[in-house]
Amino acid sequence: MKNAIKTFFNFGFTLKEFLAVFLGSCLLVLSMPPYDFSVFAFFALIPLLIILENKSFSVSLRLGLIAGFISNAIALFWLYLLFDTFSIVLFCILAVFWGIFGVIFSAIQKLYNYKIALISAPFTWVAIEFLKSEQWKLKFGWLSLGYSQHNNEPVLMTAKYIGVYGVSALILCVSAAMILFFKFKDLKTRLIAAMGILLPVMLIICPILFKDKPITAGKMRFYGIQAEGNFNKCMELSLKAKIKPNSLVVFPEYSMPDSPLQNPSTEKKVLNFIEKINSYLIFGCIEFTDDEKMPFNNIALIYSPKGKFIGKFQKHHPIQFFADGKPGTGYPVFKIPSGILGVGICYDYDYVDVARNLANKGAMVLIAPTMDALSWSKTQHIQHASIMPFRAVETGRFLLRPASSGISMVINPQGQILTQLGFGKVGVIEHEIPLLEGKTFYVRYGYLFPYLSQIICILLLLAGIIRYRRKKN
Repeated sequence: MKNAIKTFFNFGFTLKEFLAVFLGSCLLVLSMPPYDFSVFAFFALIPLLIILENKSFSVSLRLGLIAGFISNAIALFWLYLLFDTFSIVLFCILAVFWGIFGVIFSAIQKLYNYKIALISAPFTWVAIEFLKSEQWKLKFGWLSLGYSQHNNEPVLMTAKYIGVYGVSALILCVSAAMILFFKFKDLKTRLIAAMGILLPVMLIICPILFKDKPITAGKMRFYGIQAEGNFNKCMELSLKAKIKPNSLVVFPEYSMPDSPLQNPSTEKKVLNFIEKINSYLIFGCIEFTDDEKMPFNNIALIYSPKGKFIGKFQKHHPIQFFADGKPGTGYPVFKIPSGILGVGICYDYDYVDVARNLANKGAMVLIAPTMDALSWSKTQHIQHASIMPFRAVETGRFLLRPASSGISMVINPQGQILTQLGFGKVGVIEHEIPLLEGKTFYVRYGYLFPYLSQIICILLLLAGIIRYRRKKN
């Protein structure tokens, strides 16, 4: 045990290699919001991939942990404002997945060779990124490699086919191809490297050449209210906006501290307001329960212009380490004469499942009432908002996001922000929204690629182990 600990802390890499990994981590941070130098993402992991050549498992683990800790600690510095010193533990947990990547990369390299490890790196990365983002208890999708391309429209548009995890693989594919091309001189390897560049280029060109014509089922005028935790203020802003009849008015998550379904005086207030605006109303509120462990549900309620209760959506993904309600089940969509509304709440859209399931069930527009506290810093607000264009592109739907303190947005299916209200402001965003039908490839087969990546990764390791044992025998 002592020898194992001693070996682990015998770093096994030079200061020069550490600085290269540090530089790559900084490039990754700069590729992400709020800096948005998206092209840097294609180069950010190259130093790590080069330095991992011929490294032992323990050294590969350390290099991955270092790269992961640096990139997460710098990019997500605002977590320190929320969790103080506990944020260091969170950075370490997130770094573990980078360490796992380093170990698997090293294993494939030892079982086969460095070239195979590079060629399989996009699958290895996505297999681990998918695990980190959606498959374990503390799932956390922020800082996934693909989100660096949220404002790079040609690359972003590939998400309608391959989603955010596919975009991550595309970036790794280019990075690995550049190493293969410049490191190895033989024709075969360079042809493989050329294919590694050509494939992403073809994926980027396809949405440009084969533009889908969305089927419009109807239109609605949308009013998104930006005000933090104050239902009266939201009503005041709505009335000042002179809302047109039969529009869609959406207040942020947690706009109301109770539920009109449980409180008659609150219900009277809501119905009086709806009578004045004569429009559909969606707002976030709290529904109290008898569950001692989690005494409330975080829900969004939908009312018709006549004050009729249409339905509710319960948040699927409560924020970790916060009292944020009991996780919801099912994916209800809400039919109105104009079309079908799909509602998810805030953190639900940080993951792929809610948006995909709503679109699969016929939702013609995605609505995301959001509560991002003003005290959580401007960087947090920008990073959170940057995830939303992917959900719009993946599902081929307009996404409407009224956020308590920003950034409220209307995003079209191309991932373009048509209108927005910035961090810390109070006000209203307005836009006429087409209600769209049809399903993108990603809505139909969304998790195909990340699951396939995990299967490829496992099979590659198993085949390599069998091959190694046969050679040894």
